[in-house]
Amino acid sequence: MLAKTKSFSFIDKLTLELEETAQGLLQVVLKSEDGKICCKTEKNIHAGKSSVRWEGLNDLPYGIYTLQCCQGEEMIELRMVKRV
Repeated sequence: MLAKTKSFSFIDKLTLELEETAQGLLQVVLKSEDGKICCKTEKNIHAGKSSVRWEGLNDLPYGIYTLQCCQGEEMIELRMVKRV
């Protein structure tokens, strides 16, 4: 699985571009700098290329986060910044 975002920063939503995925459940988690889970979502995706839009992140405090995408045993982590 390959994952990237359109930007390393976000305000109230994220868009993930996924490649080389298997069909099934994708778990996405945003963790704070100290490793606490701030929010999570699950999406059913198609095999191959997919796009996942995650909205409703406006209530998170500004700062640095780790975006964790898991599908089966595969996991990818990306550093993200919540900005004004």
